[in-house]
Amino acid sequence: MSSPTLLASLLAGRTSRTEEQQVLALLRMASASALDRILLETDAADLIGSLDDRRFGPANRTAVRDLLVARIGDLSIQARANLAYGLQAGPTSRADAEAIRAVFLSCCGEGLTRLKNAMNMRTDSHDLEGLVYSDVRSPTIRAEILNHIAREAAGVEPGEAKVLCDIDDTVVCALHDRRYPRGTIYPGILALLDALDRGPDDQPFSMGDLTFVTARPGDAFGLIENHTRASLRRAGIAHHSVMTGTVQALFTRDLMAGRKIANIEHYHALFPEYRLLFIGDSGQADIRVGDTLWQRLEHALDIVFIHDVVHTSDAERARLRGERIHLVDTYVGAARIAHERGLIARAGLDRVVQESLSALAEIRWSSVEQERATRALFERDAALG
Repeated sequence: MSSPTLLASLLAGRTSRTEEQQVLALLRMASASALDRILLETDAADLIGSLDDRRFGPANRTAVRDLLVARIGDLSIQARANLAYGLQAGPTSRADAEAIRAVFLSCCGEGLTRLKNAMNMRTDSHDLEGLVYSDVRSPTIRAEILNHIAREAAGVEPGEAKVLCDIDDTVVCALHDRRYPRGTIYPGILALLDALDRGPDDQPFSMGDLTFVTARPGDAFGLIENHTRASLRRAGIAHHSVMTGTVQALFTRDLMAGRKIANIEHYHALFPEYRLLFIGDSGQADIRVGDTLWQRLEHALDIVFIHDVVHTSDAERARLRGERIHLVDTYVGAARIAHERGLIARAGLDRVVQESLSALAEIRWSSVEQERATRALFERDAALG
C-alpha cells in the first residue's frame, strides 16, 4: 500500500489516538520523495484537520505541522502550496500563521512567484489574498510575508499581466445594460479573458492570471465567493480567483469604488512582479476605479477597459481616452486595442472575433431591433482590421 493510500485509510472518519500516532510515524519515516507525494496526493486540510491537540495527551496536530515545516525543503512548490492551504482552511492560530510565513520564506525569486500562483489557483475561497489578508491575522507576520514578496519580486519578469475584472455588466448582462437579454454572457468576453491570460505570445508563464473584483459581498465562510466561482466555472471560466466586497460597500458608488481599489492594491502587493489590467463597466463605479488606479498604480498598470453599458457620449469617451480609460461597446473592440498594445497575440484577437460572432447567433434576443442594433456594433468593430 502506498504512503498516500495508507494515510487516507488512517484519516478516514474520526481518528483514534493510535491512528494519529501512526500518521505521525508515517510522516517521520517518509523519504523526501514519499513526503512530497503525500502532500501532493493528500488534501492537507484533511491531514491537519483530522489531528487534535486536545483529545489525546500528545499534541499531534502541532507535531505534524512542525514536522512538515522542518522538512519543507523536501517539498515541491505545489506541495508547499497545499501545506499552506491545510493551515489556512481551518482555524488559523498564530503558530499556524508562523508556519505559513515559513512556507513563503522557503521560496525565492521565480520559485516564490510560482508558489503564489499555485496558492491562488484554489477553486474555493481559500486563495492567496484570503490567506495573507484574512487568515494571517498578525500584522507583524503579514508584514514579514509582504516584505519578502516585495524583495523577491524585484528580479522576476513573467512577461505577462494579471487581469482584474468586474462581473456584473462586464462579464454578464445583469444591471444597467439593455442591449442584451438579462443573464447573457457577453459575446467575446471569455475569449478575451483567455487571450489576456495567455499573453502576447500565446505561451503563458502561468495560467489563472484572472481575478474577479466584485462589489458583491463576501461572508465569513466563503459561501458567496464559492457560489460566484461556481457560476463563473459554469460560464466557461475555469481558472480564476475572486475578491469580494461588503454589504456596506453596496450603499454608494464611492464605497463600491473604494472597496475595489483596496482589493486591487492588496492584489498588487501580492503580485508586484506582474503588470495589471482592469476591465469594468460604465454602469456603476468602475470609471472611478480606473481613474484612481492610474493615479496610484501607474507604474504597474497597462490599460483600463470600460464596457460601455449606458451610452456614454463621444465627447466623454474622448475625454476619458485622454485619461487612458478606454470605453468599448464590444469585446472585439477591446481585443483590437489589446492587440495593438501588445497585450494579446494575433491568434487571441482572432479567437475573440470568432467567439463573438458565434455567440451572437446563440442569443435569444428580446426583439429584432435589439439584435439588429447590437450586431451593428460587432460588425463595425470586426471590420476595423
